[in-house]
Amino acid sequence: MVENNLPSWRQDLKSSRKKEGKSPSARWIQLATVNEKNEPRLRTVVFRGWNKDSSMIIFTDRRSKKIEHLKSNPNAEILWFFLKTKSQYRFKGKISKLSDNNNYWDTLSEKSKSSWFWGSPGEKINPKVQSAYKVLSNLPKSDNFVVLNFEIYSVDLLKLEQPIHKRYLWEKIKKWKKIEINP
Repeated sequence: MVENNLPSWRQDLKSSRKKEGKSPSARWIQLATVNEKNEPRLRTVVFRGWNKDSSMIIFTDRRSKKIEHLKSNPNAEILWFFLKTKSQYRFKGKISKLSDNNNYWDTLSEKSKSSWFWGSPGEKINPKVQSAYKVLSNLPKSDNFVVLNFEIYSVDLLKLEQPIHKRYLWEKIKKWKKIEINP
């Protein structure tokens, strides 16, 4: 552990994000789940911050397929790659819904809030309802708005350095002790 009792990997991650600057990769993460047929499913989502020292926050639509996947299997993995530092972080953990999510809704822009009232994700767009995709003001929290809590139990960092890559592993069960492993 480091200052403020944060795991040391959080400092490494913070450094990678800072060097990435305003690039989308500083916020875009890849979330892997498993569907009901035991097939992997992968999608890009936005990192929304921390709930606790080792829990990431992700927003999603309750009508999306990932909600069904997580109900049958809450295990997930997140991959976060930073081009400028050539650092790949793999996070393993479990996802649950946060029931108290009003304060997260309040952080969204009017444009983003409006999107939670559109048609269901993955459905064909009805051209007759294109006007439904307007930006509205003063919207109440949508029932479709879900905040996911990704509780991390393992972090694997691969640094693509020359001449030899470096790789580190942290595990919650081992009190987040940093271990160097073979790349």
